[in-house]
Amino acid sequence: MPRVRDPKRTRRKILEASYREFYRHGFQGGSINRIVEAAGITKGALFHHFAGKNELGYAVLDELMVPAIKNWWVEPLEKGEDPLGTLRDILQRFLKRVEGEVAETGFLFNGSPICNFAVEMSPLDEGFRTRLCSIYEIWCKSIRDALERGQEKSIVRSDIDPSDEASFLVAIMEGGASVGKVDQDITFLRACIHTGQNHLDSLSASRTP
Repeated sequence: MPRVRDPKRTRRKILEASYREFYRHGFQGGSINRIVEAAGITKGALFHHFAGKNELGYAVLDELMVPAIKNWWVEPLEKGEDPLGTLRDILQRFLKRVEGEVAETGFLFNGSPICNFAVEMSPLDEGFRTRLCSIYEIWCKSIRDALERGQEKSIVRSDIDPSDEASFLVAIMEGGASVGKVDQDITFLRACIHTGQNHLDSLSASRTP
């Protein structure tokens, strides 16, 4: 029976294999040959969907990283009634996800895929830089907007700056992951997340400044 072509499925397999390859080896160190092998396709199939390696990297950001930020941060914060509680839950869920992946795969912790791209490629390629800037803007805006809604509901202290707090929380996540990558351990990230959760408690309107 002839194989039925499924371009969408093939594209998704390429993107997922590329994400894993770039996460483990970096974008510049990532191998097209390993991506093709992991995806179970031919090079011809890969280049049918993507003109080159840069386009493949852009697609990983656009089609995997942006939806991931929306799934993990934007949508829960838009739906949550209490932004501080929602943020604490997100941080805890993220930590459990990382701990589970490290335990399941046996791979050493390799940091934040977004931050990895940012550090490696932002100084080298404008296409990467602008996409990564957009991702960070989406991420920070979701936290800022949620904290502003919390202020309107008198859940969040009125004297804090939501934009500053959003930047701080993103920095905790990305900085903790980056140091964890150097240490090849998630202990530092775990400590940063726990400190971030404690900091969120201090933003409650029920707490005095």
